[in-house]
Amino acid sequence: MVKYTIGKIAEIVQGTLIGDPETEVEGVAIDSRLIKDNELFVPIKGERVDGHTFVKGLFEKGIKVSFWQAGTEEMPENGNIILVDDNLKALQKLAAQYRKDLGVRIVGVTGSSGKTSTKDLIASVLSQKYRVLKTDGNKNNDIGVPLTLLSINSDIEVAVIEMGILDFGIMDNLVEMVRPDHTVITSIAPAHIMRFKTMDNIVQQKCLINKYLDEGICFYNHDTYGLADYLPTMNLRNSPVGYGFNANSNVVIIPGNFDASGMTFSISEYPEEEYSVPLLGMHQLLNSTAAVLVGKKLGLTYEEIRTGLQNVQLTPHRRQMIKINDSIVIDDTYNSNPGSLCASLEMLSGLRTDYKKCVCLGDMLELGDNEAEFHASIADRVDFSVFREIMLYGNLMKNLYESLKTKNIESEYYEDKKLMLEDLKTLLKERVIILFKASNGLRFMDLIKDLEDFYEC
Repeated sequence: MVKYTIGKIAEIVQGTLIGDPETEVEGVAIDSRLIKDNELFVPIKGERVDGHTFVKGLFEKGIKVSFWQAGTEEMPENGNIILVDDNLKALQKLAAQYRKDLGVRIVGVTGSSGKTSTKDLIASVLSQKYRVLKTDGNKNNDIGVPLTLLSINSDIEVAVIEMGILDFGIMDNLVEMVRPDHTVITSIAPAHIMRFKTMDNIVQQKCLINKYLDEGICFYNHDTYGLADYLPTMNLRNSPVGYGFNANSNVVIIPGNFDASGMTFSISEYPEEEYSVPLLGMHQLLNSTAAVLVGKKLGLTYEEIRTGLQNVQLTPHRRQMIKINDSIVIDDTYNSNPGSLCASLEMLSGLRTDYKKCVCLGDMLELGDNEAEFHASIADRVDFSVFREIMLYGNLMKNLYESLKTKNIESEYYEDKKLMLEDLKTLLKERVIILFKASNGLRFMDLIKDLEDFYEC
């Protein structure tokens, strides 16, 4: 992790040091509850809490140095302070310099959906040959990315950095810090379209991940919206490599077996090599193929790539399979948008299993003015007749409920989550496989935890 004198840190972030420039720190923290004595504290001004209020107490407990944002009152008189114009920008400047000093190879991953699973798959593959660090969980924003970069130890050979954006300008900030050597773009969907306004804007903003790509390769999902048309206009030094099921892809995915234990597949570039993953869903074949291609580019053997895929551990709440009673729960509750929801429903629909297939779906948030239409349209994109039970919750999911009614497909709409939980407890007494999918704000992961607790009693 980052190890500098505070004099050097002040120079990097163009701040004013009040204290001993030779004092050395190792690591950075933004959480006053978790900071270690030898770490730099960065007080972030949040909606509810201002980190500056903890600085005086942290000095009393023995920390060595803290940023302090100019204009903030009650600056402590004792303790090393680096006075900066903006704490977050200072954190990002520090991360950008540390990335340059490290010289580590970085694979940057972005996309509207699938980026966390793809990050996990790539890291699992590369770890068969290299010492690898990957983004922890979904810390992929303008705070999480610099903290991830600053946590890289000097012995790390490759870092896999997830890069998420909610609005214009964010990718510019992230890529200034990360400067990836190779990139992966997983998908384009109307996530956060309330801010981006159009799908084409999403394409352009995601593709900014390639802004500093030099000798590296951009691997991208050829089947998704817009990338195959836009990427060639960027005039990258090396031609981007599109992968997908479409025969026009540079690399064509060839699906194999597909059951409750996972999937097998091969790709057109290496047809004699069969891979297997303990995951479900055609989109996970796309994500796995990205991992294969990155692995090949970084010199891994077939055996190393195969082992990495077979042993992948996904970040929780991304298609995580959980056994509850005699049923299987698919926990896909971290987030939801029309693209990822359809992919999850199609995954369950195509699964070969004797379990009864059920779905429990909640609202997709941040879809802008057309949010009602997006929810209703799911009924036209997926064949819901294959599902034994369809349980819907949230104000927006009522639009899908009404749309399914026009197709004579029965579903249950709930305004009370507690009532839905009671019905779920009853449903799981049968032998079912049930998909839980909703945006994070609906806290469907809590429903699953309640079901686990109920059947453990």
